[in-house]
Amino acid sequence: MIYLNYAALCPTNPDVDREVQRTLAEFGQYLYSDVGIEWYRDKIHACRQTVGNLLRVSDPSSIAFTSNATTAHALALSSLKWEPGDTVLTTTHENPSIAGRLHALEREGVHVHAVRPISPDQFLHEVQERLNDHGVKAIVMSHVSHVDGRIFPIHAVASLARTARCPVMIDGAQAVGHLPVDVETLDVDVYFFSGHKWCEGPLGTGAMVVRERFFTRPDFRAIQEERRGHPPAAQFELGTHNVGLIAGLAKACELRRQKGIDTERLMGIREEVKETLGRTQRCRLMEWAGPHAPGILTFKGTFDMDHGQFAKRLASERGIIVKPFVDYPVNDAPAIRLSWLPTLNLPHLQQGLSTIVQRLES
Repeated sequence: MIYLNYAALCPTNPDVDREVQRTLAEFGQYLYSDVGIEWYRDKIHACRQTVGNLLRVSDPSSIAFTSNATTAHALALSSLKWEPGDTVLTTTHENPSIAGRLHALEREGVHVHAVRPISPDQFLHEVQERLNDHGVKAIVMSHVSHVDGRIFPIHAVASLARTARCPVMIDGAQAVGHLPVDVETLDVDVYFFSGHKWCEGPLGTGAMVVRERFFTRPDFRAIQEERRGHPPAAQFELGTHNVGLIAGLAKACELRRQKGIDTERLMGIREEVKETLGRTQRCRLMEWAGPHAPGILTFKGTFDMDHGQFAKRLASERGIIVKPFVDYPVNDAPAIRLSWLPTLNLPHLQQGLSTIVQRLES
């Protein structure tokens, strides 16, 4: 199999799997005895610190653990009091699970306005125009587009939103582990990500950073009562969590911080992909004038090409796994996304790209 869909799911790092099992075995000696509860709390606190180190978060108590990015987003969204006539500002490049939760608010009379990102300047201009309407309750968007890897100007968006006193919630699922992320410099209110993508962490893990100012908003409503001895962000941690998986996520973040992000290698692969696809006139690369994440490249085939069937045939006939976008995002689909890790086998990549070009031209 030639796997070119790492933006959807990365294989779990073997060291992470071992950390999950080691942690569960150790916890199993105590369970929910007094000693076990203290051990559990100490472990969760240490994991908050480790994840915070990767995200450059100075206050680890602002970190809550969730089962994935979608859950984190739903919890953050539900903690605001929505009124008919409120507006959520987002983009046309959001993950369907995020977009679906946003559009569920429409049943409560909330307007969802999705900006199509054509260029950074155009995007910021439209965000500013919408904020001037004074009806925007929150901005919810990605740090990196899962569609084609374009990097959004999050700090600039946060600066505009701050003037309008509008909270900003950022989906970092395609950024954390893929790009250097400094949440405090971005200056957003909520930042969340999942562990199973670029961090090579376990499935069923995620985390969210919630700034203190989010809790003091007049429209904030607590998900559950704040518990004594627990940080405010912990109110988003509903029920009993799998401490093994949380330790695995922390280990993945620690490994990513120690090894660093091989941006040069990722970008070198991206340039090779661009060069190979550029040899055919049967496709067009999806790019904008702004920066792009180095591990993703997306292209559109000819107008009469069935992108969904194209991806299925690559998988069934040649074992090449890619991501098709068939009916979304509006105006940018259909398309095919390729994504990779820096450890990708180059001969396999070249073989896969040659096959893709051949199929495009056939």
